[in-house]
Amino acid sequence: MLEALHTPHESEMIFRHQGSFDGAELTVTYAVDRVEHEYRLDNGMAAVADEFLLAALLSVPEDRLVRVDSRFEKALSTSSVAPLATVLQDPEGGVWAQRRAHPAANVIGIEIVSSSLRRGCSAAQRWAGYGPRTVQAPAKASTFELTEAAHYGIGVITDEGQQLLSPAPFVPVRWSSARWRFAELVYAQFRELAG
Repeated sequence: MLEALHTPHESEMIFRHQGSFDGAELTVTYAVDRVEHEYRLDNGMAAVADEFLLAALLSVPEDRLVRVDSRFEKALSTSSVAPLATVLQDPEGGVWAQRRAHPAANVIGIEIVSSSLRRGCSAAQRWAGYGPRTVQAPAKASTFELTEAAHYGIGVITDEGQQLLSPAPFVPVRWSSARWRFAELVYAQFRELAG
């Protein structure tokens, strides 16, 4: 079920839903970029889940044409890339490109429900680098388990909704292809749920 949340900025919409991501059941809170979402709808573009293509897109800037690294030439030279990037074949050899696509979703929080804090923290480690992580687990947590969760920046909420720890602030330095892919998986589910 898609839940719309308060939207602090006109340029984004905040949503939350539960879904399966690479075999893990997560509840994800995220912001959808209105401009990118409308661009994708207008151009018939779906979510992009190909991590190699996303890495190729990240290798080119959005403000100018640059020569494409030879390892990404093939990925950027297909006709399906046209809405994502401006790509030009150099008559003297090589490919030049400028990125047009941006991540359509930005993950604000990842929640994992678990039967124990230890299992939940173990599952949360898999999602380090993708957004703030919180584990919802029974209130029976030892001081050691809470200390370990705090050390790894994992927030803890009891089954009754009591917040024992806040997740550490998530300040990414840059988009990685893996993080962009996760955002695209979230966006794909958003599109499906929004109809």
